Amino acid sequence: MQSRHYDALIIPTNDPHFSEYVAEHWQARQWLSGFSGSAGTAVITADQAIVSVDSRYFLQAEKQLAPGFSVLKQQAAHTTGYLDWIADELPAGSTVAIDDRLCSVNGVTDIGARLAKNDIELQLCEDPFVQLWSDRPPLPNSELFELDIAYSGVSRKDKLQSLRAALAGRAFLVTALDEIAWLLNLRGSDVEFNPVFYAWLLIEEKQATLCCDNPMPQNVRDALTADGITLRPYADIAELLDRETLTVHCDCALLPAQLGQYAVDLASPITLQKAIKNTTELTNLQQAMLKDARALQAFYRWLKNESEQRTLSEWDCVEQLDTYRAQQGNYIGPSFAAIVGSRQNGAIVHYHPTAEQCDPVAPGVLLIDSGGQYLEGTTDITRTICIGEPTPEQRTHYTLVLQGLIALSEAEFPRGTTGNQIEVLARHPLWKRGLNYGHGTGHGVGYLLNVHEGPQSFGRGAAAKNIALQPGMLITIEPGYYVPGSHGIRNENMVAITEAENEGFLRFTTLTVHPFDTEMLDDELLDERERAWLAQYNAHCAVLLGEAAA
Repeated sequence: MQSRHYDALIIPTNDPHFSEYVAEHWQARQWLSGFSGSAGTAVITADQAIVSVDSRYFLQAEKQLAPGFSVLKQQAAHTTGYLDWIADELPAGSTVAIDDRLCSVNGVTDIGARLAKNDIELQLCEDPFVQLWSDRPPLPNSELFELDIAYSGVSRKDKLQSLRAALAGRAFLVTALDEIAWLLNLRGSDVEFNPVFYAWLLIEEKQATLCCDNPMPQNVRDALTADGITLRPYADIAELLDRETLTVHCDCALLPAQLGQYAVDLASPITLQKAIKNTTELTNLQQAMLKDARALQAFYRWLKNESEQRTLSEWDCVEQLDTYRAQQGNYIGPSFAAIVGSRQNGAIVHYHPTAEQCDPVAPGVLLIDSGGQYLEGTTDITRTICIGEPTPEQRTHYTLVLQGLIALSEAEFPRGTTGNQIEVLARHPLWKRGLNYGHGTGHGVGYLLNVHEGPQSFGRGAAAKNIALQPGMLITIEPGYYVPGSHGIRNENMVAITEAENEGFLRFTTLTVHPFDTEMLDDELLDERERAWLAQYNAHCAVLLGEAAA
């Protein structure tokens, strides 16, 4: 920093495609700070180092940060409190740097404008870790496979045709890895838990070019060629775009500043196309849910029996969950790092035990949030149970959280409704007691893709406020409540948005198949409608699991 005359360096949690989860090669913030959360920004000055995180990661960051780092707490996800911190700490005339591959075109504008208010200059720099990070993992290069139309439901050729119709003759650069994978019906394993691969995809009216270094079978190469797709190396992207006769459009929130001179901002039409699942995907997903249900049924039976015989660790649970899922057909792997939080660890919203760092599964509340990737789709489920007898307070918290899940699951709403407009239904039982939780209530889910998918969500971000819920979308319903140092409670189902009986209205159809623990309930807090919903849901799960086991 001194040699380049930088007064501060911003280290985001990004790759050049602005993925939520990134390959190890791009995890510089974690390598430097020790904090492993999937969101957070580090800032280094001459005499200070901070990591800015939202409420999901407060406890985790305090636990993991290396000496010399401190936590900057921001109250909502996707906010930029670290810029205010920089403005307070640095004098006017200072220079702040950020890697030009890891800051988007829109990010440069926003960050630069905020810092300029305090007469601080933002400068783009090349990779600052080239010489520092000697054992840096290499760029990933997994072998690709083609997702058969029996699973995708729509051919690559038809998807390209629909996209070109939406683009109306404009050239478009696809940068989001899940959008490239979805559009081409290809999957890889460059990013842990996410079946994607690092690539750029340029769509023109008569041709398409995939810049990608990943190996693939010859029949896949031949199929891409037959569909009018040319293959070039990943590093060729700038050369490909640098044509006087080409005007490229791109979502500039997902385009690195390094390539910013080549593109005109345009929201990706693929985002919504991908979010609305087709009939084949929805039918397949029901099979994935049954597979997950069988695995979970076996796991919780194992957990009950084993915990009575010996002391298990949180990591034992992670491994056993994956073992049971792996026994199901067409299993690819976990859809995210499983959250198994015993007692106080359950209050750390994104707590992930490892073989080296985990606690015993002790008597008390146990929160388990896990999911799987199958050829038939992606799953995500959370259940909270109690090893031993829950306290009255834990029963109350569990019941309030479950009431919120039931209320939102039962909702019917007019077309055009956004997630933000009805999320309150899940929070209301807690709010009546003066309680709340800091994370969003739910997120979209990809199909054999990212477990977190937009644009729909139940949250406080722009997407939740602006994107209407539509038939075919998937979304999770996962309210929670957390008592630091004591316990965490969250229950989560995946649902599909479907047509309601009343014309012009929509509803949620629950896809997840696993009963809720009734032993943690305070039944007196439930009304008759809630009791009926819970009894019907648990009975439905029992029937499906009986059929699955037959």
